[in-house]
Amino acid sequence: MSFSFQALDIKNIAKIFGSKPIELEEHWTWNMANLESRQAQVVVIHNNVNFGEEHKGALVVVQTKHGYFELHDCSGYVVFEPDEVIFVSESNDKISCMVVGSGCTCSMFSPIRREMLTADFSELDPAILMSAMQLSLTESILS
Repeated sequence: MSFSFQALDIKNIAKIFGSKPIELEEHWTWNMANLESRQAQVVVIHNNVNFGEEHKGALVVVQTKHGYFELHDCSGYVVFEPDEVIFVSESNDKISCMVVGSGCTCSMFSPIRREMLTADFSELDPAILMSAMQLSLTESILS
């Protein structure tokens, strides 16, 4: 069964982003700006996107002046106080996530092997430590 954002989810995300989204049928848009860093980003959440082969799901899109990022088939999210939302997409053996901050930050980790979540961080290659730490915050919502 595919994940779909509900009104309470959008309310929780809006609280972290510090603004209400523009709401249209099956999608929500935040136009965000950070005056201090002079960064801006647009965050769009879509429900019921057709991903092919009769599969529909949620899509999270972030557009910044540095790039365009999409997380397909979002399976959930975690609010990471005080200012970030971690969106997750998972399959049997891999997980991807996009970390979106209210200060116009966006990080993406994809695809990450599921076993990294249970690995001893002290034994991981330092090059993959950040992704393992970020994804470990999402364990509570993973199937």
